[in-house]
Amino acid sequence: MPPDQPTAALVPTAAGQPPLLPVAPTPVAGHDFTFHGDAKEYFRIWIVNTLLTLLTLGVYAAWAKVRKRRYLRGNTELMGHRFDYLADPRRILAGNILVALMFLAYMVVGEVYPYIRIGALAVGLVLLPWVVVRSLAFNAHNTTYRGMRFYAKQTYGMAALTFIGQWLFIILTCGIYYPAWVRNRKELVINSHRLGDAFFRFESKSGPFYAAYFLSGLMVFGVLILGGMITGLLIAGNGGHPPTLVQLVPFFMLYGTALYFSRHYLYARLYNHIWTHTRLDNHRFKASLPVRGWLKLQLTNLGAVIMSCGLLYPWAVVRSTRYALGCLQFLPEHPIESISRLGRQDGSALGESMAEFVGLDFGL
Repeated sequence: MPPDQPTAALVPTAAGQPPLLPVAPTPVAGHDFTFHGDAKEYFRIWIVNTLLTLLTLGVYAAWAKVRKRRYLRGNTELMGHRFDYLADPRRILAGNILVALMFLAYMVVGEVYPYIRIGALAVGLVLLPWVVVRSLAFNAHNTTYRGMRFYAKQTYGMAALTFIGQWLFIILTCGIYYPAWVRNRKELVINSHRLGDAFFRFESKSGPFYAAYFLSGLMVFGVLILGGMITGLLIAGNGGHPPTLVQLVPFFMLYGTALYFSRHYLYARLYNHIWTHTRLDNHRFKASLPVRGWLKLQLTNLGAVIMSCGLLYPWAVVRSTRYALGCLQFLPEHPIESISRLGRQDGSALGESMAEFVGLDFGL
């Protein structure tokens, strides 16, 4: 039995008498996460963000990021209190500009002097641990709950081991180590965080990650087999000539749908596992996102976004966020008011910008 679960206690009796039956432990009351976002409100934010980002050639992207996160986190409620996001868009803009300049230098100068690209890649590899650590700190410092800022601290050595050393091991194992790397990455991110003087920790083995990726891979592999059979039939029907691009469109659509579903299948399986095995000191979380219900939701979202030429994307985001958070509970071991505030380090907006640029997501 896990140490953080209450155990039954024997009812005391008078001396010399046998103990009575054990008293069942009182179940811990769960508190649901609630999302109050509205599709119409988020659409107005999204359309303004998109148009101003295009009109300003990307300059407004920093303000768009803050407005989006502030709305989504500000409409997330737990135990009567809402989260908030307090980042300064000007700091993110400075980080965006530096990242853009580095990318332009890599692309333009690298065309003339190829060895510059090698040097730039080496510099980027050296900076990667700093990007991870500082972006974690920046995201956490600018997220608040009950007036307390989150805090994230991690060593550069551990970040380098996880994001560089273990990635090399993935290459050496021809990708077999990838699910374990995903698990280790989640552990690094979650264990780096705290809320006040309460620490987050992640307690899980790699087995569930391998199982989720294996089943997700089977979905894609099955479609590839089916696509190969269809292609063979088309070749036979064309007298040995390869099928035309138009004839292969159904296969591409089927393959794209399989990738889409496998991605969301992974999300639902790992969402439940990761949150259920996450602790905040002795406080626990419980996630019960139904895989079938999530896939059905994403299918309708995909159809709506395609049919509306992208205009219903905000509606899909709000639906998905509300559904996922509605399946998440917080189970406190004792009153959360006992968590004390601490001083903070505000991290680096450049690290956050670079992390987003290379596609790394370090949010809890």
